[in-house]
Amino acid sequence: MKSVKKRFKKMLGDIDTSATELAALCMDLTLLIDIQEFTTKVLTVVDKLKLQCSKVSKEEFSETILASEALAELEELIDTDVISTIEERFFSTLNYDADHPVGLFLQQVLNKIENRHKLIIAQIQQLLTVCTAQE
Repeated sequence: MKSVKKRFKKMLGDIDTSATELAALCMDLTLLIDIQEFTTKVLTVVDKLKLQCSKVSKEEFSETILASEALAELEELIDTDVISTIEERFFSTLNYDADHPVGLFLQQVLNKIENRHKLIIAQIQQLLTVCTAQE
């Protein structure tokens, strides 16, 4: 069985990949600024946690990471509801008509973004579960 530290580092890599992909999808799209800010925060915290991982031994890992401010920051991001904000912005920008091709397109884009956002949230929750299971 892999050590907690190895699993944690692997999960951080998965979160990093997912957040990077979502950031690329939303880059320079002003209506999606909230997603850009969310992914920037996630990537910043992931970088902090990677650095902390590299500085701590396997034996001290769980205790050190659980006390980490960066882990608490990552946990706070779970409750960030950027999708609702974007949805409101999308549909207040236009006179939304779900049957109109543009309305349908916006809903499809929003669904794709929401699915990727949900994936990142699920990955963060899984990471936190691995950490707290070692208490």
